[in-house]
Amino acid sequence: MDRGGISELIGNAEAHQDARSIYADRIEYDEAQGRVDAFGNVQLDVASELSITGPEGFIFLETLQGEFREAEYFLYPRHARGEADLIEPRGENRTRLTRASYTTCDPGRNDWLLRASRVDLNQETGRGVARNAWLSFYRVPLLYTPYVDFPIDDRRKSGFLIPSFGNSTSTGTDIEIPYYLNLAPQRDATIAPRYMQRRGTMLRTEYRYLTSASSGQLELDYLPNDSVYNDDRSLFAWQHRWDISPRLGFSTFGSTVSDPEYFDDFADSLNITSATHLERRADLNYRGNGWSLLARAQDYETIDPSIAGRSRPYKRLPQIQWRSSGGFAGSDLDYRLDAEWVAFDRRDSLTAQRTDVTYGLSWPQRAPGWFFTPKASYRLTHYALNNIEADNAFASGDDSLSRALPTVSLDGGLFFDRFFGEQRLQTLEPRLFYTYTPFRDQDDIPRFDTSRFGFSFDQMFNEQRFSGADRVGDTNQITTALTTRVINLDSGIEEFRASLGQIHFLSDRRVGLGSNQIETESASSYIGEAAWRPWRSVSVRTTAQWDKNWEQIEQGTTQLQYRPDQQRVLNLAHRYRRDNQEQVDFSAAWPLGSRWTAVGRWSYSLRDQEDLEAFAGLEYRSCCWAVRLLGRRILTANTEEPYNEGVFLQLIFSGMGSLGDPLGELISEGVLGYETDY
Repeated sequence: MDRGGISELIGNAEAHQDARSIYADRIEYDEAQGRVDAFGNVQLDVASELSITGPEGFIFLETLQGEFREAEYFLYPRHARGEADLIEPRGENRTRLTRASYTTCDPGRNDWLLRASRVDLNQETGRGVARNAWLSFYRVPLLYTPYVDFPIDDRRKSGFLIPSFGNSTSTGTDIEIPYYLNLAPQRDATIAPRYMQRRGTMLRTEYRYLTSASSGQLELDYLPNDSVYNDDRSLFAWQHRWDISPRLGFSTFGSTVSDPEYFDDFADSLNITSATHLERRADLNYRGNGWSLLARAQDYETIDPSIAGRSRPYKRLPQIQWRSSGGFAGSDLDYRLDAEWVAFDRRDSLTAQRTDVTYGLSWPQRAPGWFFTPKASYRLTHYALNNIEADNAFASGDDSLSRALPTVSLDGGLFFDRFFGEQRLQTLEPRLFYTYTPFRDQDDIPRFDTSRFGFSFDQMFNEQRFSGADRVGDTNQITTALTTRVINLDSGIEEFRASLGQIHFLSDRRVGLGSNQIETESASSYIGEAAWRPWRSVSVRTTAQWDKNWEQIEQGTTQLQYRPDQQRVLNLAHRYRRDNQEQVDFSAAWPLGSRWTAVGRWSYSLRDQEDLEAFAGLEYRSCCWAVRLLGRRILTANTEEPYNEGVFLQLIFSGMGSLGDPLGELISEGVLGYETDY
């Protein structure tokens, strides 16, 4: 119908322009003004991003400005919706809402709701701005803010994030208000004042960057005049990676803290609170065809004041390593060359420049059912010592020391297999390993970075029993080992594996980390390890070292995991080291119905009869929000207050952020195998 330049469509009317469509019971189009008026069951769709519905409204097609009263809207990229007294499209990508609400809950549910006197949505920037806003949860007001900036798609923008809060014995009431700075598409920062009732206000800052060739992060936390510690507290940490070219790369990382008790008071991980040294390192790597070159500077900050100066690690300033390997044309002979030059430095200590070169040849032979690899190498090490008078533990007094030693080894094994049932294959893999290195008295050589390798199944096939170059053990030994596997031929899964081995010493070992430490045993302890996976959801792993002289377990670990899916996990572990450690560790995450999940961890020292770390909590997840309540107890090094205890609450609103102390990382680290997306 056409009335004086106004076209009218009645009954299931619709009009389209580019990516915009409008539907209604009746539509009037004024061609002169380019205006579309819609009446009854109105719906305006803008591409696949925004939909507005209401009883009536109008829009100008040229400017895309209009009004829709008593309307509802839906933002597809964020699964967000709401209603407003007035919705005003203001051009291609802007919409204003007056006396409006916003939520990401499903239609018919307003579990959480943001109400504001005015909301401006900008699809171009992917952000929304609400003024005079109340955030309510089940109609209970939780937070008021005169201004809040929130995302309406996955892009980032500067603005305040939702505050977090918690409570613990170390900090008391703990409130943090982060401000996010989107400095550029590949650079951002977060500035977060953190108020702690017992200690004062800390300023936490983080800067991140990412380019096509580099990435990194800087972190600085500063607390002036801690009310408990009576001094300023701070942490600075950094990490950086730079791919200068396809072959050349640079990386660095490190951290420093103001005092030894910093991590006890502010860290949330048992591994961090027990740290004694902080490493700082910078590496420059070049990778060639069959060779690589590394230049490194390495330093340590000792944060445990009880560690004596001569027991602290040496700096490497610098360390240069060359490694190359390959084969000779026309033969099965392989070579390997490892070379290192390093300058060791430590305050008020003997220092040195060490040159270490090892050249080896091997002849690997392999065929179906067997392998055999003979190998020979020669190692030359030279020391230029400085400040000898600072250490009288070495009697020679020479400032120039050298050592040259050969090593030979033979490594061979057989592979037998048979069908085990209809769908399984069982293997039997005996292996022999012989290695020989002659004795050389090394008591006159200082120790800069050498320690004994931990005894394990793989270590039985190592030519050296010491790490670093300061000790080369005299070795004349044979390792005997046997491995069996059961493989499911349908799935390819290794359902069972067991290995057992022992070293047989053909002579005494005279080289040790100290003097007069001759080892006379004719055989090592037995080392065994096993892994069993009877079903896809169940795995059992165990390792044990059996002392044949004492006829008891020297050390061992057993781990049991039941994990039918990412949301259901049970872990049980036992760790034992004779006369030193015995711990049990239980952790779990298990749904209690379709929405509730119980999480928890308990790590306990049987030897010391004390908790190491314990937490227990509940999670509830709805369509548009989740909540976590967690109680936690963690052992610290503080003798006056050995435990840091706290109760934490986190309320997560999908598409908005969270209220409370962030707990997702703590739970996923504490419950091995549990994955959470918030």
